[in-house]
Amino acid sequence: MKKKISVRYFFNFKEDKRLSMETVANNLYSNLKNYKNFKVSKFIPKFSNKNSKIISQPWNLRYNRYINYPDQVKKLKKTDIAHVIDHQYAHLVNHLNAKYKIITVHDLIPVIFKKKIGKNPFLVKHSLSYLKKFDKVIAVSENTKRDIVKYTDCPKENIVVQQNSIEKFFNQQKIDKNKVIRKFKIPINGKKILIIGTSFYKNHKITLKVLEHLKNYYKNIYFIKIGNKFDFKIKESLKKNIIELPKLTRREISKIYKINDVLFFPSVYEGFGLPLLEAINSGIPVVCSDIKVLKEIIKTKKYMASPYDHKKFSKLLVNILENKKEKSKLVKFNLKNIKEFSEKNYFLKLSKIYKELIN
Repeated sequence: MKKKISVRYFFNFKEDKRLSMETVANNLYSNLKNYKNFKVSKFIPKFSNKNSKIISQPWNLRYNRYINYPDQVKKLKKTDIAHVIDHQYAHLVNHLNAKYKIITVHDLIPVIFKKKIGKNPFLVKHSLSYLKKFDKVIAVSENTKRDIVKYTDCPKENIVVQQNSIEKFFNQQKIDKNKVIRKFKIPINGKKILIIGTSFYKNHKITLKVLEHLKNYYKNIYFIKIGNKFDFKIKESLKKNIIELPKLTRREISKIYKINDVLFFPSVYEGFGLPLLEAINSGIPVVCSDIKVLKEIIKTKKYMASPYDHKKFSKLLVNILENKKEKSKLVKFNLKNIKEFSEKNYFLKLSKIYKELIN
């Protein structure tokens, strides 16, 4: 009997509160277990508060990330493959007890937008300087691969692009929409447009300009927001049209897609653009910015616009909201063109990457 390939996933500290990384890690771990050729395990580091009375919380987080986590990793038994989920933990590479070492890079936002953020991400840069020591670096998009080559000294030949997939419960199965609407206190009547995220690169100042424009067309229109609350002031005249939802589980999020008419995604930058896949698989159309990374998913420019063209965004959204045939046509077109992002394809490709390293 052929020996199974042992794979260990290295999770973030839960105290990092990076839900997206936790989602990715859990999805990898739970799915690869279904492949008979692999023996899968995970490592979730234990957070230490022993220095909390001496140093501030930010420095305690740094202590845990750069000292405590490596100390814990050193004590683990050897595995065939060690896979670090988050590129901000690339500094673990020298301490991983494995034949082969892999890391996934999601985006380089702190480095690319350091002027916008207003601080030099020297610790992130420190971690990224270790990418070259991994046997394989997985970039979640062609765009992210270009960024890795541009902003780090990681060899291009070590990078493989593997675009993300999503969970099977993002699908077109019917739900009781009224039940979901009542649960989250969302108005039953009116047009509903889903928006996601809070960070500056999500471009929500343009989102609000679009909302102002759309109020000229619709008496009852609502922007349903998933993610943290806005970190800037909203005009009083717009507040009643924005519904900011509380923290949701992934399954709850999948239902929220289905009660909306369209996803509006005007980002100026993304590592990949997972919400587009979530929306398309849920059977709703997408209006988004025309940045390169989103073109890897959306194969038509018809419902894309420059991230700052709020007038064109408004026009595209009205066209979708008013034209049922066009809406249905766009949903079908998008569904046809995202088959390559299926969960099955994702794990077949991932297992191939692992096997090629071992063999």
